[in-house]
Amino acid sequence: MRIIDMHCDTISKLWEKRQMAHLEEKISGGLDGEKEQLDGLLSNNLHIDLQRMKKAGYILQNFAMYIDLKRGLDPFDYVLALIGVFQEEMEKNKNEISPVMCYADFIENINRGKLSALMTIEEGGCCKGDIANLEKLYDLGARMMTLTWNYPNELASPNIVVDQKNDKGFYLFDGTKGLTATGFSFIERMEELGIIIDVSHLSDAGFWDVAAHTKKPFVASHSNARTLCEHARNLTDEMIRTIADSGGVIGLNFYGEFLNEINQKDSYVKRMVDHVRHIIQVGGSDCLGLGSDFDGIDGTLEMKDCSQLYKFVEELERQHISDTQIEKILYQNTMRVYREVL
Repeated sequence: MRIIDMHCDTISKLWEKRQMAHLEEKISGGLDGEKEQLDGLLSNNLHIDLQRMKKAGYILQNFAMYIDLKRGLDPFDYVLALIGVFQEEMEKNKNEISPVMCYADFIENINRGKLSALMTIEEGGCCKGDIANLEKLYDLGARMMTLTWNYPNELASPNIVVDQKNDKGFYLFDGTKGLTATGFSFIERMEELGIIIDVSHLSDAGFWDVAAHTKKPFVASHSNARTLCEHARNLTDEMIRTIADSGGVIGLNFYGEFLNEINQKDSYVKRMVDHVRHIIQVGGSDCLGLGSDFDGIDGTLEMKDCSQLYKFVEELERQHISDTQIEKILYQNTMRVYREVL
């Protein structure tokens, strides 16, 4: 079994652990021996680490540099700090995993029996509207970026109205605000550089702006079907077809709030396969991959971490999804997009 996952927040979790450890060190005057051995990417108590990835059959993991604009930090300094953690972990574990800048790097890692790491950016606002910052992120290895997270920025607006919910518990959404003039400049430069445009979190109007003004495949790295779960983060059937027509891929999100008919965090593989069936029925067999959102989700998870993806595969088999289709979902469709765009 081979696996490519288009989205996790593990690097941000590791950064947060370091921030807490440094704060404790300032308060106590030093860390004890156990705390000095900070959790890293090789082994930890999060959803994803290298030991469990290898056990499960991963060949590539996208690692998001997730930025919360409300944290109060300079967003570009913030993303550079996360990239520092990513680079540190890549160097520390270079015998196990290597970052990929292009498709050839990925194939070389496969041939060497090494895992691959693709750096992504979750929140285009970290660039502060400056294309020079986007180019710096590219030079550092970023190869995919969402234009927004949950707040408006210089590029675009998200769907979610974060302080209002409907009677099913889902956030209300306002999808009427599309890309700004700066946002259009960014997507043009992203295509020139070879940074994959990621429309997860983007408003509906922004989605259609991207669809109308891009030439290469684009992705929704961690989104599901709005027909089955009306969360604003999910895609309408027309959006699913449009991503498929672009040659892009939708990463199936494991979070219960993006899976269920009412707002609840419980995540079960049977409900995930409901979304699989719907997305394939609407968009065809080549438009679906994985976008777990591991280390960015909570609630009851039937797949408690990345070592348990076999439960999802077993449910796909139980529901008579073909072996050919399963391979496409697990890695082949996403691998094709990377071959075409990177």
